[in-house]
Amino acid sequence: MGLHPLPDVELYWSTDPFYHNSVISAVMTCRRFKKITENLHLSDRARELQRTQVGYDRLGKIRQIMDILNKSFKDNCIESQTQSIDESMVKFKGRSSMKQYMPKKPIKRGYKVWARCDSETGYLHQFNVYSGRCETNEDGDGGLGFKVIMELCRTVQVDTLIAFDNFFTSLPLMEMLHQRKIYAVVCKVTLCATPCFDNFHK
Repeated sequence: MGLHPLPDVELYWSTDPFYHNSVISAVMTCRRFKKITENLHLSDRARELQRTQVGYDRLGKIRQIMDILNKSFKDNCIESQTQSIDESMVKFKGRSSMKQYMPKKPIKRGYKVWARCDSETGYLHQFNVYSGRCETNEDGDGGLGFKVIMELCRTVQVDTLIAFDNFFTSLPLMEMLHQRKIYAVVCKVTLCATPCFDNFHK
């Protein structure tokens, strides 16, 4: 399905030969596929905290798999000394309190994901999903940009150069990165930050 995307999942089992995919439909029926996806969970529902309980995590249902992925990304790469942090959008048009609207982005509605990537290879080292203003407490302790950068730089090696745009930038952030011996440069487009790195080294 990832290699052959269709606008509606039921079309893989369609009687119309234009949409029908015999490889997928031969594995299981459409009804069975829907039942599996409806009941597939990535966390232990018995241990999930309720919304009214202290410590409730909006991302609790996928937190464990996110931690596993981030650990796997870290364990299976050799980090370069030039990296970039920026936001990305995952398209989603359903109902969710975490859905964001970004009118200037190619994907205007969906989940906002913070990502730290390698500037040389594009490899994703670490990511985190933005769960909303109330949960992140953006107004305190340096603001949202400070929290995002420091969270994504927890495992960054010393003498690494991190590029990000002015949305994240603040004096407390720059001072904290300097204390940790992490270089920082502000770029207008961090995903295309290679020229900034070249100028830095020159």
